[in-house]
Amino acid sequence: MLKLSKRVEYALLAMQDMALRPTDIVSAKDIAEKYSISQALVAKVLQQLVRDGVVRSYAGVNGGYALAVEPSEISIERVIRAIEGQSNGLVDCQDSADHDCSAHGSCTIREPLTVLHERIKATFRSMTVAELASPQQLVQLEVS
Repeated sequence: MLKLSKRVEYALLAMQDMALRPTDIVSAKDIAEKYSISQALVAKVLQQLVRDGVVRSYAGVNGGYALAVEPSEISIERVIRAIEGQSNGLVDCQDSADHDCSAHGSCTIREPLTVLHERIKATFRSMTVAELASPQQLVQLEVS
């Protein structure tokens, strides 16, 4: 099944934490200690989020990080893309034009998987960091 990477998981935890404390500047150490996770990895994902523009960094003794954008305007898809980069598909042949696939001429799942990938991305786009910070506001999708 589709599984988010540890880096994405840590980025989402950090984004949730900052959304819950909008007036605070939080450090990678604070986040790592709060969730018992790797401080080095938290620091790396926070820098990637700074580069993407969703997080602002503050230097100095009391420095740290804070959201640069309202949590309701940051989609989960944007966070994933900031950490993992742009994904073009669920399978290798969708991810690059030059991928050598032995089943290319007879493949019957490429197009359905492209549709599935677009649906997954739409789901990630539909959920925001604000919803991570307020689970009671989550909109449930109907699954049949």
